[in-house]
Amino acid sequence: MILGVDTGNKMIKTDHFIFHSGIKVKEQRILNGEEGICYKGVNYIENSQRITYLQDKTADERYYILTLLGIAKELEREEGNVRTKGIIPITLLVGLPPGDYGRQKRRFQEYFYRQGKTVHFLYKNRPYQITYTDVKVYMQAYSAYLLIANRLRLVEYSKVLIIDIGGFTVDYLMVRYGVVQPTQIDSIPEGIITLYKRINAGIRQHFNLLLDETDIDNILFKRNTQYPEKVLRRTFEIAKDYLVELLGTFLELGIDIRTTVTVFVGGGSILLTDLIEDVWVRYNSQYFIVDDPQANVKGFKKQYLAELADSAET
Repeated sequence: MILGVDTGNKMIKTDHFIFHSGIKVKEQRILNGEEGICYKGVNYIENSQRITYLQDKTADERYYILTLLGIAKELEREEGNVRTKGIIPITLLVGLPPGDYGRQKRRFQEYFYRQGKTVHFLYKNRPYQITYTDVKVYMQAYSAYLLIANRLRLVEYSKVLIIDIGGFTVDYLMVRYGVVQPTQIDSIPEGIITLYKRINAGIRQHFNLLLDETDIDNILFKRNTQYPEKVLRRTFEIAKDYLVELLGTFLELGIDIRTTVTVFVGGGSILLTDLIEDVWVRYNSQYFIVDDPQANVKGFKKQYLAELADSAET
């Protein structure tokens, strides 16, 4: 079974599920049907309070558990279509930000693979056994780019800038005629979590209100909220200032957005879709927004299947 998991700083994404990058230990056992996982005798349940940013996600077991939880959700969904008795072989597809890919790829692969040993766990108090037959690590943002590259004929352009606005980081890379430019790949620590903090501070100072991240998401997505118009207006003003500053950073990095085709990916880009359209008039260049939070996961699978096809031909 081939399963992709995008281990984001804010959200975990699989083929069919999106949930917060947060877990907490539960002292009591997981009940039948309860959304939780038991691994090595410890019970974990989902938590909307995300994990504090980790530069190296292999530093502890939390992203391993979160990934296992995503796999468990997919296995339950596929009940009846896969063999759930005995050991289930899984090819795991994961990704790293462009700035971390080169130096962390091998460690990230080993973090999950662990010599292919059988992994025993309970999900919703039901037993599962899996083994990772292979773990493939791909470059986030580029995976999302590949998902739309052919449809939008992006390989025909001399410069395509991919901007992935994620939870903690904004990842970017330049692609020239379909080829990644290794000298123009990096991550900026100015992701959407930075925006949340700015908005929270600004609203608290002006209106003595405390907004959590879900409140801010609802405002920026223009969902119905109980907040007065002046709070909504100030939230959008802060978000627009953040976006203007972020895009201005690329000129300092030697990238003139006016001369590139720009592709926005990631949950943060989706959140800021309307503001990107508003701000973009000053650049007068072509841009696209990949309106799919699971684009990286789908891109992982597309790359893996392409590799399999290439291997079959040789």
